[in-house]
Amino acid sequence: MRFTLAFGLNLLLVLAVAFPAVLAQDGQRVISGSVRDSRGAPVPGADVLLKSSSNETAVATTTDREGKFSLACNKPGSYALRVKKAGFRDAVEDLAPGFATVEIVLLPLPPAGPGATSIGSMQFDDKTDFAVAGITDWTAAGGHGSDANLRASESLARDTRTLGDGQVGNSLTRGETETALRAALSREPENFNANHALGSLYFQEHRFAEAIPLLKRAVELNRNDTQSCRDLIEAYKGARQYDQARSQLQQFLAADDRAEWHRQLGDVEEASNQPLAAERDYERAVEQDASEENYFAWAGELLVHRAVEPAIEVFTKGLRSYPRSERMLAGLGAALYANGQYAGAAQRVCEASDLSPADSTPYLFLGKMEQYSTEPLPCAEDRLRRFASTHPENPWASFYYALALEKSGADRAFEIEKLLAASVAGDQKFAPGYLELGILYSERGDSAKAAEFYEKAEAAEPNLAEAHFRLAQIYKRAGKNDQAAREFETFERIKRFEAVQVEQRRREIQQFVIVLKNSPPQAK
Repeated sequence: MRFTLAFGLNLLLVLAVAFPAVLAQDGQRVISGSVRDSRGAPVPGADVLLKSSSNETAVATTTDREGKFSLACNKPGSYALRVKKAGFRDAVEDLAPGFATVEIVLLPLPPAGPGATSIGSMQFDDKTDFAVAGITDWTAAGGHGSDANLRASESLARDTRTLGDGQVGNSLTRGETETALRAALSREPENFNANHALGSLYFQEHRFAEAIPLLKRAVELNRNDTQSCRDLIEAYKGARQYDQARSQLQQFLAADDRAEWHRQLGDVEEASNQPLAAERDYERAVEQDASEENYFAWAGELLVHRAVEPAIEVFTKGLRSYPRSERMLAGLGAALYANGQYAGAAQRVCEASDLSPADSTPYLFLGKMEQYSTEPLPCAEDRLRRFASTHPENPWASFYYALALEKSGADRAFEIEKLLAASVAGDQKFAPGYLELGILYSERGDSAKAAEFYEKAEAAEPNLAEAHFRLAQIYKRAGKNDQAAREFETFERIKRFEAVQVEQRRREIQQFVIVLKNSPPQAK
């Protein structure tokens, strides 16, 4: 039996294997057990999370009134169990293959002394070198590198915000249908489980308007059930009822000032265009519980609002605590890219791809960086080769590897052409592949073949400005002045529209005003 010191804090975790893993009828492996305090009393409402080796939450639940829980997982791999409850230290334990039944004992947190902050599983180093003082329009903000690099960094920042764990509530047991759940609710309209089960079904089917009253009633019947509280907030967000979500979270916080509700409130504030309030709640969440999820939410918020150096600082702090977090590495890479540190950015994203080679997300980040970089990026060619090998069905895999080979300087034209051809063979609407093939044939002096691929790129993506521009050049050289004029006119129209879109998007982004704490005051 192996005992773990969770994130640098001493804790007592008793793991008693009662019987071998249970194999459910649907092929899922089940782990069940109970959570008790040091006096042997059950701990209801504790969060129980099954974490994969990449620190993603595979399944989550909460303990019932008797402190009991049950989780099911049908994906192979290494897992750890993390148990959290306000007022207690987190318990974390690696699980042996096959899972088991466990009994977990949580120790209470020590009383906070004068000026001390009790934060659960990890002490957060709150001596950050910055403070967010306000917000301003971003249209006058500068950037690093070319306009293409700036746009790429904006795209990477937006993509970083989507690197969540995908957890959207409990999965329903197989065979539970809407008819059966509605019948159960009809029999016992004031039954917590009946309201929650049907509400969860509607929530998972994105029927948010139908889910909300059921989940709201479930919360009223049992406020200690954390999962029903989570589902209600997610349903409000899904329905874009941000005022209701905010009001509900404020009620939760009044009863239990916990990090999760601050993070959820940060999500609501960001979605309702209140970024400064969102930043405050994300920061508060990390102060209370310096978890990987809370670090990531805070750093992502800083990055998307162009507080690049603070985002790097928070991503770095989070990565020190969670060195095997794939999304923390990818997020740090995006922040470094936005700061003009292109080689360092690529290295972090390469490390992310090594943690989970089957996940396409880090490769897509790396490919976008390579596409807009003027020089080959370290480790990019090797990792993009792996992407092309492991994901032959993905047109971006072949496309990005072809770009990496092109920048390597070696004469590999045949291999590059083969990869680009593969990208469009798998997806006949993949305009970037057609465009690059057109450029390849144009460089060889084969204008007819180049024009053919540019036309295919336009057909696949009519607003691809570069295809219109390059085709116009070919027509002009061939003396087809009318056709050239039409292509140039289309190119100019698309570029004007794109410029307006970029300007509008940047006006919508409110940039954080950062004050460096250690900077000397400026002379007046």
